[in-house]
Amino acid sequence: MHWLEEVKQALWDGQVEEVISACKAFASSHELARKAVHYFYTNADRMRYDRFRAAGYMIGSGTVESGCKQIVSHRLKLPGAQWTVEGAVTTAKARAAWLSGQWQSLCDQRAALPLAI
Repeated sequence: MHWLEEVKQALWDGQVEEVISACKAFASSHELARKAVHYFYTNADRMRYDRFRAAGYMIGSGTVESGCKQIVSHRLKLPGAQWTVEGAVTTAKARAAWLSGQWQSLCDQRAALPLAI
């Protein structure tokens, strides 16, 4: 358990190379460790959590999951709803604009476009 806590702390601190080294110690005898080494190596640039936090970025998935719920589930997954891909994408964009407070700005931009003749 101590090993896991150390590896989690290293990942939190953006020390992906330490995480890879820790996993490599088990890679010769455990398939999951081999997969972990490959995953961390391939995604190292996306796991610089220390840098992301310092820049003020949220690193958890909660915001994205909530956005999906607000945009997709509450509108597109209504009982009996059927969508084309184009209709679903357009509706999701409109809902995102509404929920983010950008709806009026988009309406103003659209109103400024010239009429088709």
